[in-house]
Amino acid sequence: MYMTRNTFRFAALSLAAVFATSCADGSAGPLTGPEGASLAASTGPTALECPVSTTTSKTALIGLLGGVIELNGHRVVIPADAVLMPTEFTLTVPASNYVEVDIKAAGQAHYQFRRPVSLTLSYARCTRTNIDKEALRIYYIDSQSKALIDDMGGTDDKAARTVTTGTDHFSGYVIGQG
Repeated sequence: MYMTRNTFRFAALSLAAVFATSCADGSAGPLTGPEGASLAASTGPTALECPVSTTTSKTALIGLLGGVIELNGHRVVIPADAVLMPTEFTLTVPASNYVEVDIKAAGQAHYQFRRPVSLTLSYARCTRTNIDKEALRIYYIDSQSKALIDDMGGTDDKAARTVTTGTDHFSGYVIGQG
């Protein structure tokens, strides 16, 4: 079965909308994949559980020459000519049960770059020993519903305890395994 990326995203966003309306009490609920499978389930990918109880954020103005935003071991590298004009970016690590970040540009929920940027998420705060058994990946999620939208892949550096991938847009991301 062949699906274009846009068709896949439409299907995932449709499921995200259904999920969001089913959580009217405002609770995030489990992360879910495009087929509705919970990321906390034992089959398929699972979100990396490493709870953090406080939300932290860092904002930086990035211009035409590019720049870097770092927070709690997470790193965003924006290359030269990736933005058309100086833009304020905010990297947020929300209070969450998962290794999760949310990145916004000038307060927008989504931002498209002219050139790919590098996104590195850190799982250094995780103390579980089973993390080293398989490669970790970065997943693009809907920041509101926590629905899984796309497997972004990534390079898992076990020594540094980070996963790095490239992206051409900003939104919410989580580290997953499986």
